[in-house]
Amino acid sequence: MKKTIALLAFLCSSKCFSQPNPQSAKEDIMKVVSTYFNSILNKDSVTFCNLFALDSISFYGVAAPDSYQAYAKKNPKAHLLLKDNYRSFIRFVVSSKAKAEEKYDSVMIWNDNTIATICFNYSFWLGEKETNWGIETWQLIFNGKEWKIMSALFSANDEQITPDPKIK
Repeated sequence: MKKTIALLAFLCSSKCFSQPNPQSAKEDIMKVVSTYFNSILNKDSVTFCNLFALDSISFYGVAAPDSYQAYAKKNPKAHLLLKDNYRSFIRFVVSSKAKAEEKYDSVMIWNDNTIATICFNYSFWLGEKETNWGIETWQLIFNGKEWKIMSALFSANDEQITPDPKIK
């Protein structure tokens, strides 16, 4: 009898503490993605900052080759690596008088229910004008109850230098 009770307790507890299956994990990760973009659109810094696992995470952009070369011609001290952090990014968004929006498509998610990598095409808009576009990738962790962003890396094509091929 004790073995039966112990087995039942184990089965019940393992179900309570198990990770979500890969498909439901993808759905939960997509909720993080949509919350991220809605937070930008709504200028909601609290919700935006709560998506990140730590105060200090990698949040870097890399200027695309054509954009970097154009910047370097104007300013020889231009940087290829655009070091930023999510807090200063959302401060910029919130302080902007113009509507800020990041659009995305072609989302790919790879996860094992503990960590995940997500990759997508993005474009960033201020007002009705696209400012930059590229590919963005995030690393996420599942902390036992929710997915959190651990790092973000993006390529940055300046729309004025290299027009977005998706915009005609």
